[in-house]
Amino acid sequence: MRDDQRRASDEERQGATADADRLFGAGRRGRGGRGKHYIHGGGWDTLFSRTFPFVHATLGVAIRLRVPWSETGRPATFTLDVLDADGHTILPDPPGTIHGTLDVGRPSHLFEGDDQVIPLALSINNLRFTGPGLYVVICHLDGEAMARAPFRVMQAQGTPPSQPQD
Repeated sequence: MRDDQRRASDEERQGATADADRLFGAGRRGRGGRGKHYIHGGGWDTLFSRTFPFVHATLGVAIRLRVPWSETGRPATFTLDVLDADGHTILPDPPGTIHGTLDVGRPSHLFEGDDQVIPLALSINNLRFTGPGLYVVICHLDGEAMARAPFRVMQAQGTPPSQPQD
Protein backbone atom coordinates (compact mmCIF):
# COMPACT_ATOMS: atom_id res chain seq x y z
CA MET A 1 0.00 0.00 0.00
CA ARG A 2 1.34 3.43 -0.91
CA ASP A 3 2.01 5.93 1.87
CA ASP A 4 -0.67 8.30 0.56
CA GLN A 5 -3.24 5.45 0.63
CA ARG A 6 -2.31 4.30 4.12
CA ARG A 7 -3.18 7.47 6.01
CA ALA A 8 -5.96 9.98 5.81
CA SER A 9 -5.43 13.11 3.77
CA ASP A 10 -4.48 16.36 5.51
CA GLU A 11 -7.99 17.66 4.78
CA GLU A 12 -9.61 14.59 6.37
CA ARG A 13 -7.41 14.84 9.49
CA GLN A 14 -7.71 18.63 9.88
CA GLY A 15 -8.95 19.31 13.38
CA ALA A 16 -8.86 15.62 14.34
CA THR A 17 -8.57 14.87 18.02
CA ALA A 18 -7.38 11.87 19.95
CA ASP A 19 -9.86 9.11 20.62
CA ALA A 20 -10.10 5.64 22.10
CA ASP A 21 -10.88 3.12 19.39
CA ARG A 22 -10.98 0.08 21.74
CA LEU A 23 -12.14 -0.32 25.33
CA PHE A 24 -13.22 -3.58 26.91
CA GLY A 25 -13.08 -5.68 30.01
CA ALA A 26 -10.65 -8.56 30.23
CA GLY A 27 -9.97 -11.37 32.66
CA ARG A 28 -6.23 -11.02 32.17
CA ARG A 29 -4.52 -8.34 30.15
CA GLY A 30 -1.14 -6.80 29.64
CA ARG A 31 0.57 -4.26 27.47
CA GLY A 32 3.23 -5.60 25.19
CA GLY A 33 5.73 -3.88 22.98
CA ARG A 34 5.02 -2.30 19.62
CA GLY A 35 1.50 -1.16 20.46
CA LYS A 36 0.07 -4.58 21.35
CA HIS A 37 -2.32 -5.76 24.05
CA TYR A 38 -2.11 -9.30 25.34
CA ILE A 39 -5.67 -10.29 26.25
CA HIS A 40 -7.07 -13.42 27.90
CA GLY A 41 -10.81 -13.57 28.48
CA GLY A 42 -11.50 -10.20 26.85
CA GLY A 43 -14.71 -8.74 25.54
CA TRP A 44 -17.10 -10.05 28.19
CA ASP A 45 -20.27 -8.13 28.97
CA THR A 46 -21.78 -9.89 32.02
CA LEU A 47 -20.68 -10.68 35.57
CA PHE A 48 -22.64 -13.12 37.76
CA SER A 49 -22.92 -13.39 41.52
CA ARG A 50 -25.04 -15.55 43.81
CA THR A 51 -25.26 -12.82 46.48
CA PHE A 52 -25.21 -9.05 46.74
CA PRO A 53 -23.38 -6.95 47.57
CA PHE A 54 -20.29 -8.67 46.19
CA VAL A 55 -16.72 -7.61 45.54
CA HIS A 56 -15.10 -8.46 42.22
CA ALA A 57 -11.43 -9.00 43.05
CA THR A 58 -9.88 -7.64 39.82
CA LEU A 59 -11.46 -6.08 36.76
CA GLY A 60 -9.03 -5.80 33.86
CA VAL A 61 -9.54 -3.01 31.33
CA ALA A 62 -7.78 -2.70 27.98
CA ILE A 63 -7.88 0.61 26.10
CA ARG A 64 -6.27 1.59 22.82
CA LEU A 65 -5.91 5.33 22.31
CA ARG A 66 -5.34 6.77 18.86
CA VAL A 67 -3.62 10.16 18.80
CA PRO A 68 -3.46 12.12 15.53
CA TRP A 69 -0.13 13.51 14.34
CA SER A 70 -1.29 17.07 15.06
CA GLU A 71 -1.97 16.17 18.73
CA THR A 72 1.39 14.51 19.47
CA GLY A 73 4.12 16.30 21.38
CA ARG A 74 1.79 17.68 24.06
CA PRO A 75 0.50 16.21 27.32
CA ALA A 76 -3.00 14.72 27.45
CA THR A 77 -4.92 13.66 30.55
CA PHE A 78 -7.01 10.53 30.76
CA THR A 79 -9.49 9.29 33.34
CA LEU A 80 -11.16 5.94 33.73
CA ASP A 81 -14.27 5.40 35.81
CA VAL A 82 -16.89 2.71 36.43
CA LEU A 83 -20.43 4.06 36.78
CA ASP A 84 -23.71 2.52 37.89
CA ALA A 85 -27.00 3.02 36.04
CA ASP A 86 -27.53 6.33 37.88
CA GLY A 87 -24.16 7.69 36.71
CA HIS A 88 -22.44 7.40 40.10
CA THR A 89 -18.91 6.06 40.39
CA ILE A 90 -18.50 2.69 42.09
CA LEU A 91 -14.71 2.83 42.29
CA PRO A 92 -13.28 2.33 45.77
CA ASP A 93 -12.33 5.61 47.46
CA PRO A 94 -9.43 5.85 47.89
CA PRO A 95 -8.04 5.76 45.25
CA GLY A 96 -11.17 6.85 43.33
CA THR A 97 -11.21 7.63 39.62
CA ILE A 98 -8.12 6.39 37.77
CA HIS A 99 -6.28 9.24 36.09
CA GLY A 100 -2.96 10.00 34.49
CA THR A 101 -1.09 12.11 31.99
CA LEU A 102 0.24 10.91 28.66
CA ASP A 103 2.87 12.72 26.64
CA VAL A 104 2.72 11.18 23.21
CA GLY A 105 5.83 11.81 21.16
CA ARG A 106 6.70 11.19 17.53
CA PRO A 107 9.01 8.20 17.18
CA SER A 108 11.45 8.28 14.28
CA HIS A 109 9.68 5.41 12.45
CA LEU A 110 6.35 7.29 12.35
CA PHE A 111 5.48 8.78 8.98
CA GLU A 112 4.42 12.42 8.98
CA GLY A 113 0.65 12.56 9.35
CA ASP A 114 0.30 9.08 10.91
CA ASP A 115 -1.66 8.51 14.10
CA GLN A 116 0.15 7.27 17.18
CA VAL A 117 -1.43 4.25 18.91
CA ILE A 118 -1.14 3.93 22.70
CA PRO A 119 -2.26 0.70 24.40
CA LEU A 120 -3.17 0.94 28.09
CA ALA A 121 -3.82 -2.03 30.39
CA LEU A 122 -5.31 -1.23 33.78
CA SER A 123 -6.53 -3.21 36.78
CA ILE A 124 -9.35 -2.15 39.06
CA ASN A 125 -9.21 -4.03 42.35
CA ASN A 126 -11.97 -4.72 44.89
CA LEU A 127 -14.83 -3.36 42.83
CA ARG A 128 -18.03 -3.55 44.92
CA PHE A 129 -21.39 -4.15 43.26
CA THR A 130 -24.40 -3.47 45.48
CA GLY A 131 -26.88 -5.23 43.22
CA PRO A 132 -27.70 -6.46 39.75
CA GLY A 133 -27.89 -3.84 37.03
CA LEU A 134 -26.26 -2.06 34.15
CA TYR A 135 -22.79 -0.57 34.64
CA VAL A 136 -20.31 1.14 32.32
CA VAL A 137 -16.56 1.61 32.13
CA ILE A 138 -15.89 5.03 30.64
CA CYS A 139 -12.64 6.59 29.42
CA HIS A 140 -12.15 10.36 29.11
CA LEU A 141 -9.29 12.03 27.28
CA ASP A 142 -8.72 15.71 28.05
CA GLY A 143 -12.15 15.80 29.72
CA GLU A 144 -14.06 14.37 26.75
CA ALA A 145 -15.67 10.92 26.83
CA MET A 146 -13.81 8.81 24.27
CA ALA A 147 -15.07 5.27 24.86
CA ARG A 148 -17.68 3.38 26.85
CA ALA A 149 -17.93 -0.34 27.63
CA PRO A 150 -21.31 -1.21 29.17
CA PHE A 151 -21.78 -4.47 31.06
CA ARG A 152 -24.39 -6.16 33.23
CA VAL A 153 -24.15 -7.63 36.69
CA MET A 154 -26.71 -10.41 37.18
CA GLN A 155 -27.97 -12.67 39.94
CA ALA A 156 -26.67 -16.18 39.21
CA GLN A 157 -29.28 -18.94 39.13
CA GLY A 158 -26.66 -21.65 38.78
CA THR A 159 -22.97 -21.73 38.10
CA PRO A 160 -22.26 -20.24 34.65
CA PRO A 161 -20.12 -22.74 32.72
CA SER A 162 -17.21 -20.40 31.99
CA GLN A 163 -17.07 -17.99 34.95
CA PRO A 164 -16.30 -18.66 38.59
CA GLN A 165 -18.59 -16.93 41.07
CA ASP A 166 -17.55 -14.69 43.93
